[in-house]
Amino acid sequence: MATHIGIGFSQDIDAQTAAKDAGFESKTNLGADRIDIAIVFSTVHYNPSQTVPVLRTVLNQAKMIGCSTAGIILSNTIETHGVAVLTISSDELAFGIGSAENLDTQDALLAGNFLARNALKDFGPRSRQAFMFFVDGKLENNSVLLKGIQDIFGSVFPVLGAGSCDDFHFANTFQIHQDNILTNAATGLIIGGQTSIGIGCCHGGRPLGKPRVIDRAEGNAIYSIDDKKASSIYEEYFGEQVDDLRSNQFDRLSILYPLGIFVDGSREYLLRNVTNIREDGSIICQGHVPEGSEVHIMIGNKDSCKQAAVQAAQDAKANLRGRKAKLVVVFESMARLKLLGRAAHEETDSIRNVFGAGIPIVGMYSNGEICPFQTVEKFKKPYLLNGTIVVWAVS
Repeated sequence: MATHIGIGFSQDIDAQTAAKDAGFESKTNLGADRIDIAIVFSTVHYNPSQTVPVLRTVLNQAKMIGCSTAGIILSNTIETHGVAVLTISSDELAFGIGSAENLDTQDALLAGNFLARNALKDFGPRSRQAFMFFVDGKLENNSVLLKGIQDIFGSVFPVLGAGSCDDFHFANTFQIHQDNILTNAATGLIIGGQTSIGIGCCHGGRPLGKPRVIDRAEGNAIYSIDDKKASSIYEEYFGEQVDDLRSNQFDRLSILYPLGIFVDGSREYLLRNVTNIREDGSIICQGHVPEGSEVHIMIGNKDSCKQAAVQAAQDAKANLRGRKAKLVVVFESMARLKLLGRAAHEETDSIRNVFGAGIPIVGMYSNGEICPFQTVEKFKKPYLLNGTIVVWAVS
């Protein structure tokens, strides 16, 4: 029994040529007659209506999902322009895919139920190991969508995910499911069979100042912290610079100083990127914020980002319980890409050092990450995260 991995990449200026070259390179590196699953990452420089039909033909109409991204992570480089294709052929693994559309007009909980059931229908009655999905990162109810997925698979079943994005314009994102190019949608993949999945995630941020309490919040909006308007938590540190957050969603303040929501009974914080500070002082976050939670401003830097990548990789490797990884996939916040800049490749170097030379690595920069996260109950439950690097390894 064997598992074959193929990765292809192209940044040809012509969309159809880039798709063809990336697809053929992936097939060549796969070295197998059959493709069981193809995963596509594409920057928004390429019109998916031109790339997807080409990929479907080149990849022999194999099961295919994917999404847009702000950047592509490869074994030896980081690219902010291009198309990457991961193909897998395996006698050990099994895959099922599904999608849920029009999430902006649907009940998010029911949409999560539908996405999970849709993928299960394609997968069949086999042993399940993990569920991975891509969702439009601009949507506000992705935490609720995740809850809907968990309703079907169980609260501690391993769920991984990434928010599709563009190059920081927050406009032209897309998801791919077979021949279909979707917006305001999610597409998912069940992985099962004779395999182990090792997962690790880390952000490297540390809290600033004294703990504060969120008095009033609803969904992803915070209205009051310590009986003051929510924006006071930033105003006390940055004064008039807070106006920059109102005018620019990914201003330097928002990248370097997200909010950290303390998980009761854990030593960890869930990061929440601030997408807006309204005129009334309320803070809009990317992801659900529980009322009554302890909150801090968080701080990170290039060194802490690199250390977080090492920690996530080490945790993923340890979770394989001695089995050798055949593939490493990375989902990483695009805020970290902006923070690291030209040093971003050093994270990939660190991950490769953990798993060993020759292990294929592929991934994407995302607008929101989903990963199991240690909680007070002593088990790992999936959460929507921000500012995080997620490393998952397949053995």
